[in-house]
Amino acid sequence: MNFKEFFQKWIYNDEPDESVEDNDSEFQQDFQELEGKENYDAFVIVYKPTCFDDVKEICRHIKKGRAVIMNTEKTIAADKQRLIDFLAGVAMAKDGMIAKIYQNVFIVSPKNIGVIEE
Repeated sequence: MNFKEFFQKWIYNDEPDESVEDNDSEFQQDFQELEGKENYDAFVIVYKPTCFDDVKEICRHIKKGRAVIMNTEKTIAADKQRLIDFLAGVAMAKDGMIAKIYQNVFIVSPKNIGVIEE
């Protein structure tokens, strides 16, 4: 399997990725408790990446149809543009979008969540 096939399979596969370890079990436990609430129809995740490696967690949420508000204020300068460019590609692959909300704050949304700028 070449890189293109791997990337396409990873983006379009809606099943959880078993090969990636979950390092933040406390976050996962809190998030699972929220998912069990019946009064929530959708989630918006607020994430503060510090380096490019944090893109994996953000992509998991986009793949599951959740919008992510990303504050890049504390992101390493060398990784900031790389992170935004990569997530723009992920959003486009899922027919979504990425938009700048404020200085250093972006929203990445899949196709099922629209963003209207006024």
